[in-house]
Parts: sequence; structure tokens; C-alpha cells
Amino acid sequence: MDKGWSEKNKEVQKLLAKEATFDEAIQKLANFRAEMFEQITLIVNGYPMKAFAEMPFAGADGYHSKTLAYSIWHIYRIEDIVAHEMLAGDS
Repeated sequence: MDKGWSEKNKEVQKLLAKEATFDEAIQKLANFRAEMFEQITLIVNGYPMKAFAEMPFAGADGYHSKTLAYSIWHIYRIEDIVAHEMLAGDS
């Protein structure tokens, strides 16, 4: 995840806030999600197992200081929150 992904997220949030651009936001969000999961698949299939526990930039700001395993867990945690709280209406 980098600044480009962060900017896409900000753009989607702005579009979601307006009824006139809500449908556009949903489409961008679906595209963004597909792109993100494509990257996850490449990482999971292409990196050695030990890479998921390494912290190559310990002490750096933001996600650069996290392990791959944590970053992937965090993404799926957000997916779970969205699926349950926003779509299914439960916790």
C-alpha cells in the first residue's frame, strides 16, 4: 500500500459522501478492491513463507513498519467489518 492507494481511498470517500456521485464511488471501490486483492494474490503466491514474518522497515511510519502477515490480516479484518456491519447489518 502506498500513497497512490491512499489517494484512491480518499477519492472514494469523497464520492461516497454525495448522493450524485455515490454510484461512481461504488464502482471505483469495486475496482480498487479488485486491484488490491490481485496484489495480495501475487504476494501470497510469489513470496517465501519467511517473508511474511519479516519487518524490513522496523520503526518506519505507517504500513512500512508492518509485516506482510499483519497487512494481509488487516485487509481481511476490514473486509469482515464491511461485510457484517454495512452489508449484513450485524456485528
